[in-house]
Amino acid sequence: MAAATPKGQARRQLLAEAAGALLMKHGPDAVRHRAVAELAGLPLASTTYYFSSLTDLLAAAVERTCEIDAQEMTERCAALPAQSRDARDTAAALARVFVGEEPVSSQLAARYELFVLAARHPEFAEMISHRQDRVSEIAAEVLDKSRRHSAPAGVHKLIALENGALLESLAADGQTHGDPVSAVADAVVDVVDVLAPALPQMVGSSGN
Repeated sequence: MAAATPKGQARRQLLAEAAGALLMKHGPDAVRHRAVAELAGLPLASTTYYFSSLTDLLAAAVERTCEIDAQEMTERCAALPAQSRDARDTAAALARVFVGEEPVSSQLAARYELFVLAARHPEFAEMISHRQDRVSEIAAEVLDKSRRHSAPAGVHKLIALENGALLESLAADGQTHGDPVSAVADAVVDVVDVLAPALPQMVGSSGN
């Protein structure tokens, strides 16, 4: 049901935020009416009042998760200085923006649970696709700031490598306690110059 009043909109937002928090911390199976209501501090009946079904509630959690993840990456990218970077520094910049300085494993794992949800629930696919488009835009901006080519094909391949390295790091983290930022940087450093070559230096440019 639509939240027509400001109070209703505020309650619906609280529930969506709670659903997103549960998804990011515990995965999609944790998004249940009672758990969402308890975390939001609202009556159980409010979840069925503002969300017509559990799928509708889960959709709000997916949307909220995508928003937070993209916003955090956007902020990290905005804080990145624009300067020429060699392959190693470019790989490190991509990894820091993609993963974060102090990554939370459960939040990172939620990214990949979203892919599975999209496969099982086609109604979520558009949200996940939009999130992926935003990630591509952010990665392209990192490359632009690093004075490198940012062609879509190269960006797509770099992101695929980042996803694979991060997922492997998350799967092994319980045994190796590895650094996901380093894992992602190591995965792309050898191909950065191929997929995102440095732009020609302007005559008289200092490179900064």
